[in-house]
Amino acid sequence: MVKHYVKFYPVDNGDCALIKLSNGKTVIIDTQIREITDANKNDVYDVKADLLKELKKDSEGRPFVDLFISTHPHSDHCLGFEENFYHGKLEDYDNKKDKDKIVVGELWITPMGLNDDIDASAVAIRKEAKRRRKLYDDDEDYKGEYGSYLRIVGYDKDKEYDSRYGYVPGTEVTKVNGGNLKYLKMFIHAPFKESVEEGKDTNKKNKVSIVVQHSFKKEDGTVVCKLLTGGDAEHDVWEKILENNQVGSNLDWNIFEAPHHCSWTFFNDSGKDEVCQAAKDVLNHQIGYMADVVSSCQSIEPDDKQAPPPSYKAMKEYKKRLKGGSEHFRNTSDEFKSSKEPLVYEINDYGKVKKIYVKSTVQTVVQKPAPRAGMK
Repeated sequence: MVKHYVKFYPVDNGDCALIKLSNGKTVIIDTQIREITDANKNDVYDVKADLLKELKKDSEGRPFVDLFISTHPHSDHCLGFEENFYHGKLEDYDNKKDKDKIVVGELWITPMGLNDDIDASAVAIRKEAKRRRKLYDDDEDYKGEYGSYLRIVGYDKDKEYDSRYGYVPGTEVTKVNGGNLKYLKMFIHAPFKESVEEGKDTNKKNKVSIVVQHSFKKEDGTVVCKLLTGGDAEHDVWEKILENNQVGSNLDWNIFEAPHHCSWTFFNDSGKDEVCQAAKDVLNHQIGYMADVVSSCQSIEPDDKQAPPPSYKAMKEYKKRLKGGSEHFRNTSDEFKSSKEPLVYEINDYGKVKKIYVKSTVQTVVQKPAPRAGMK
C-alpha cells in the first residue's frame, strides 16, 4: 500500500507545505522559515529542522527537494529561501559553509518573480531562476540537470517561454527533476497571460500565483486523493480558471488550501458581501463529505478585532459550504491548541487520513476514509 504525506506547516499568515510521496519524491510549495531564537522558540515551529528530517540526501550528502514551487514573490511565501536553500552552481556547494542548505532539483517560478520590483525575500529566488535560465539560453541543446532544472509558469508578455523551461496553464506534469513522479500528477491552472500582464501593470502579485491540482495515485495508477493549491489567487483568477477549464475533474479536490490565508478576496473584492459564482463553483468541486479546507494562517478572530487576512467572514463561508460540516475547516494555527505542530495528511490506497504529531510520535485520527478522487 502506498503512503504519501502532505504536511502544512504552522507559519501564521504564510505558506509552506511539503508533499512526500511513497517513493521518496518531494515537493515544497513556498517557504516561510523563521529564525528560531530563545525568545520565540516556544511560539515558532522549526520548519527547517523538520524539513531536514523529511528530505533525502543526494550522493554528496546534501539535503535536497525534487521540486520547489514559488507561487508568487511575496515575503509570506518566500521568507527564508536565501538562508535555507542553496542557490548557485552545484559544484560550488561547500559542505561546511553551506551545511544543511537544501538543494532545489527543479525550480518553478511565476513570471513576476523575475521582475525587479519584488519583496526582498524573493530576490534570492529570482537570482537563482535567472542563473538557471541563462544555462538554457546560452546552449540551445541544454535540457537541464539536477540543481539547475527550471520552469517559468505562465507567459512572457504575449508569447510562451522556451518550451525547455516554460509551462503554461493546461499543462499536465508527471516528471520533475529529471525523473518520473509515478505517484503524482500535477495539472497547472494558472497564471494566465492576462493575469501576468495585469499583475505587472498594477503590481498585484497575487494575480500571478501558480495554481495547481495535485492528484495522488496508488500503485496501479488510480487517483485516490486530490489537493488544490493556489497561493494568493483571488476570485477573478478562479473565474478565469473556470472559464478555461475543459475537464471538470481537474478542479476536484479532497483538500483545498484556502487562498491568501483565508482572505475574503477568494469570495469577492474586499467590501463586497456577495459571494461570487466562481467561489461557489470551486467549492462545489469538493469530493464527498470528508473534503477539508486548510487555511494556513494565524488564529482567526472576528473581523472587527483583526485586520484581515485571515477573514472571519471567509472562514464562516467555507464552513457553511463544506458538505461534511464545519469541522472540516482546518486552521494550521489552531489545529493543535497545546503546541505548534504541522497539520499532516497520510494518503494511502483508500484516500486521505488526517494525522497528528504528539511528542514526535505519529498518531492517526480515527475517521472514515475519504472518498476516492472522482467519487462524489
